[in-house]
Amino acid sequence: MIKSVVTFFVLLFLGYSGASAQYLSTRIITEKGVYLFGPSLVEADTLPLEQGEALDDFSYYGNKIAVFARSRGLTCEYVSERTIKIRFASKKFYTVNRDSVEFGTIFTDGTNEPLVLKYVVTDTELEEKCKEYFKLK
Repeated sequence: MIKSVVTFFVLLFLGYSGASAQYLSTRIITEKGVYLFGPSLVEADTLPLEQGEALDDFSYYGNKIAVFARSRGLTCEYVSERTIKIRFASKKFYTVNRDSVEFGTIFTDGTNEPLVLKYVVTDTELEEKCKEYFKLK
């Protein structure tokens, strides 16, 4: 129950769209930003305890990186579709399938190959990766 409440507030903060998650199995990302991917609200309720605890940590760090990214003018969204395709300038796609990784973080600038961090990464490491990828100070 606690993981559901925590997850709900994180998804609400990050801009989760439950409707799109229910009806679409693929999300195409074309905008520069930070995208956290993980289970839908329904999927989160069915996770085993250890994955639920990891999701709580992921949610906590996700909130931190959302504040950091938005303060630097970057989009930050939560994505729960099973397949995520990131399109970059050359019209190529980079694909992330949640069948193999339940949650993680994607950095994309729309030009270069995206940086995908799998599983739980601390807020400190996420901020450093964000600064490196987007060349922020």
